[in-house]
Amino acid sequence: MDWHTISHVLSLDNFLHWLNTLDPLVVHLINAALLLIEGIGVPGIPFEPPMLAAGILVHQGKTSLLESILWGGIANWIGNIGGYYLGGRGMRMLPERIRGSMGIPEVRGWLDRYGAWVVIISRWFGAIRTPFILYAQEAGMSIGTYSLYSLVGALSWTAAWQIGLWYFGSVFIELWHKYQWYVIGGVLLVLGLVYFVMSRRKKPPAGEAQAEKAELKEVLDTVEGKD
Repeated sequence: MDWHTISHVLSLDNFLHWLNTLDPLVVHLINAALLLIEGIGVPGIPFEPPMLAAGILVHQGKTSLLESILWGGIANWIGNIGGYYLGGRGMRMLPERIRGSMGIPEVRGWLDRYGAWVVIISRWFGAIRTPFILYAQEAGMSIGTYSLYSLVGALSWTAAWQIGLWYFGSVFIELWHKYQWYVIGGVLLVLGLVYFVMSRRKKPPAGEAQAEKAELKEVLDTVEGKD
């Protein structure tokens, strides 16, 4: 492969031209599908690339930021509802001995103490988000309350990611045109570091989950105005 071919393959303009040929609806559907699965409580879903693609399409005027947020947010919320029912049914199918070791009393205690705020705020803490989705029904939260608060959580979380990736995409395009090879080197370095970290840690250690619980408790206490 010669230098001209390499430069063509790595050309941002070539990629943007290809992205511009895609129907924004296809990008939204892919993004929605991934965020729906993520919303059920499945960890490790690579939702960032389609959200970044949607952000670039917004930058090109092919779709709107609001439309991108609504597609992703509503899909993520539907996933939350699915996780609520799947978790509730799954918990009832497990023997009592196993259910007692899965942290349901702890989730119920958090819900009793802080109320439905837990559903919104836990959405931002990856290591403990899934239990609050899958255990909500078994812990006694009604579908009406869960639906309302999970909608707020899903839309706010999706909006933060989509706005961030839209802005990052715009900045990335400008930097690429000015400092293409520096950007390539930086991206490869970051990807290498991410791969190194992920390959050494398959799942969050218990200490990280405990740290996130402590941080979540501090946030909830602040919301309630407690010392």
